[in-house]
Amino acid sequence: MATAFQDAPRQEALTEAAENMRRSIEALGAAIESLQVPVSPQMARGVQATENAWRDMLGEFGFISAEEVGELLGSNAQAASGFAGDRRRSGTLIGIPRKNTFVYPMFQFDASRGIVRPAILKLLAVGKKYGIKPEWLAQWLCAPTGQLHGDRPVDHLDDVDRVVEAAEHHYGVQW
Repeated sequence: MATAFQDAPRQEALTEAAENMRRSIEALGAAIESLQVPVSPQMARGVQATENAWRDMLGEFGFISAEEVGELLGSNAQAASGFAGDRRRSGTLIGIPRKNTFVYPMFQFDASRGIVRPAILKLLAVGKKYGIKPEWLAQWLCAPTGQLHGDRPVDHLDDVDRVVEAAEHHYGVQW
């Protein structure tokens, strides 16, 4: 039987979770209240699912800053963040808008060689061809797909042709 002393950490965790939920509800309520159009429950769930996907991606792979991208890729530019921004705008790097800046998922880099993975460059070209934003491509990469028999494309980035073909089949379908 647990003592009150042993239950204290559990109680603290529950109290913290309840406080986080309260703050989340207040923040979401204020955000929805500021909109001029009604927000459906489905839309709210979609926004939350997207946020959860970003958090999962951060937890599993990590994000790095624009400055860190410049360092990783060996930029000699005065402003390493400018280097990352230029690469992102030219369609050769996945940047995800978060909190008024861009972050860069680590899965797109071969850190040991200091390069963007070749599959990423080809996938970004596929995305551009079909009008897919890089952040949508990042989410596709991290989700199981029938194109790869339920595997995630991110787990096959070394098999460039296979993952590019999967993206073509996924995005190139016409109904």
